[in-house]
Amino acid sequence: MKAIVLTGIGGPENLVETNLPIPVIDDDEVLVKVKAISINPIDAFARRNKDSLNFVYQLKGDERHIVLGWDISGVITETGAAVRKFKPGDAVFGMVKFVGQANGYAEYVAAPAWQLALKPGNISFEEAAGATMAALTA
Repeated sequence: MKAIVLTGIGGPENLVETNLPIPVIDDDEVLVKVKAISINPIDAFARRNKDSLNFVYQLKGDERHIVLGWDISGVITETGAAVRKFKPGDAVFGMVKFVGQANGYAEYVAAPAWQLALKPGNISFEEAAGATMAALTA
C-alpha cells in the first residue's frame, strides 16, 4: 500500500511517499481503506519537534517507518474476530489511536473498532475526516 513516511524531524519536505505492507488487524480492530484524512496542527507540531513526536506517536525506538495522521474516514474491508458493530463495506470515520501510532497517512489503517463511528450518508468522506480532532478540540 502507499503511505507517506516521515523521514526526519522538520518540514513537509521530510514526508515521502513509499510502499508499506497492508496492516494486520487484531481481534478488536477493523481494516479501513482510507478515503480521506484530516491534517491538524498536532500533525505539523509533531513532525517538527522530536519531543512532541516521541510523546504523540509514542515512539518505542524500533519503528522502521513513521506514518503520521490520526483523523481518517473510509470503508471497512475487514473486521477482527471480536468486532460486532461493523461489517465490511461500512463507511466510517474517527480519530484513531491518539496518542499513539495510527498511521493515518496511508491507504489502509488498522483501527480499534470502538474508536470509529458510521459515517452519515449525507456528508462526504472529506467532511467526516475533518470532523474528528477539530470537533473534539472545539
